[in-house]
Amino acid sequence: MTLLAACAPTTFETQSDIPQPLVEKIPIVIGVHMPAEFTDKVYQEKREGGGGEYSIGLGKAQSAGFMRVLNAMFNRVVPVASPQDAAAIDPEIRGVLEPVLEDYAFVTPVDSGTPSYAASLRYTIRLYSPQGKLAESWTFTGYGSQPASQFPGKGGEALAVATRLAMRDAGAKLAAEFREQAIARGLLPSVQAVTPREVELPPPPPRY
Repeated sequence: MTLLAACAPTTFETQSDIPQPLVEKIPIVIGVHMPAEFTDKVYQEKREGGGGEYSIGLGKAQSAGFMRVLNAMFNRVVPVASPQDAAAIDPEIRGVLEPVLEDYAFVTPVDSGTPSYAASLRYTIRLYSPQGKLAESWTFTGYGSQPASQFPGKGGEALAVATRLAMRDAGAKLAAEFREQAIARGLLPSVQAVTPREVELPPPPPRY
């Protein structure tokens, strides 16, 4: 029974744990395109040398979490089927953001020799014009770890927590650092400089 338990695949659906951030809204309308490979992503891996099999659902949690963050960041968020559809769907859309999961990785206590599970998620946010032309992108990574001692004999649960924390960290970076990136320059409303004009002084009062 112990051998069978050790050989059983680790399978779980990541839970969305990204809170709605308290940030100043960017006063524009943004389109968001989430492709199927993002919304339905399931990470699968079979490690050599008895390292185990893993099937980890990421798509539902990352889609819900990112939409929660984006709705807090912008005045209005409009889902679009593709970046090319944005201008026709809503003429107020300033640009279209598309999240991409570039990489998911994790280490177990067996891998690292430390008593913790750790996970990382690397994302890229692509910015398209309302006509569908790629304009800019930004890549960032979220990290999370969980001591194995919190879940004795339940490594899958510890890994699930580490993954959830990594996704939460990524969402926090998106909310806190987006404005500072080059990707935001084409979206932020420009502040028009006020041209100084000569002030006309009233005529002097008549003398009697």
